[in-house]
Amino acid sequence: MKKRIFIGSSSEELGTAKIVKSILDNDFEVIIWNESVWDKSVFKINNNFLSDLLTATLKFDFGILIGSPDDRLIYRGEEKLTARDNILFELGLFTGRLGLEKCAFLIEESVKVPSDLGGINLVVFNNKTLADKIDSIKEMFLHATNIELNFFPSSTLAYAYYENFVKYVCEHYVQNNGFIYNNNNYSDCKLKIIVPYKLPNDLNLAFKKIQNDIGVDKLSFSSNGRPRNVHVDAKVENGKLMLLDFPTTLTGIDYAIGNHLPNDFKNQTEDYNLIIEREINKFIDTLKKILLKNGFDDFVEIVRS
Repeated sequence: MKKRIFIGSSSEELGTAKIVKSILDNDFEVIIWNESVWDKSVFKINNNFLSDLLTATLKFDFGILIGSPDDRLIYRGEEKLTARDNILFELGLFTGRLGLEKCAFLIEESVKVPSDLGGINLVVFNNKTLADKIDSIKEMFLHATNIELNFFPSSTLAYAYYENFVKYVCEHYVQNNGFIYNNNNYSDCKLKIIVPYKLPNDLNLAFKKIQNDIGVDKLSFSSNGRPRNVHVDAKVENGKLMLLDFPTTLTGIDYAIGNHLPNDFKNQTEDYNLIIEREINKFIDTLKKILLKNGFDDFVEIVRS
């Protein structure tokens, strides 16, 4: 799934927006603000402009706003060229939602930069340097992290899931050189975390069906730091102990979307499905990074089902 970039510009600067898109298209899914294809368009017919724009900040991974010399203003007695007010508004909106490293202000060199844009990635270009400047933005986006916190709790859920469950399973595996299951000690083990492709209305019931299809038993063990035993599904396959878990905590993402985008949540729109997929991927990416950092990436496998 390619990361998605939103490009905002004035109508007069659509030519530059198309050049930006052509350079980034191989690595990202790039959508220009005036896209007319229904399933890609940012602004829908008969929808509120601001509502669509707020939704867009939740559908895209990155934002590029193009500042071109469209308007004139008098600044301290001198006439200056400046970008359109709506471009500056969109820049602030996307930066606030996505973070500084996920947004860039691609600004033509003759445009006056507002003094309160310090800290934002200002990429100043002219006709000769435009391609090189876009390449620098591409590199910044390609190296951006995917575990930051946002309006949806995917990264937070991944941290909590690791701290409250996965960590204890991993620590027990290392400290005891495996697990005792049906009076046998298994040192050859694997924890398999099953993540759904979609979030059904009843995630617990969906996971129960998977458990029934696989055929698992419960394995329990005590762990330091927890007042109660840790429980995990288990099954022996070809002499190897497979531990299985289904992170029902993912329902938190659904609740968050329901609160922030109630209409999309209710109607299961394309925007809803897109955001669900992005946030599940962010949950997985965050969890993988935590496992790698703690040296448990060989023991834990994350699969989609």
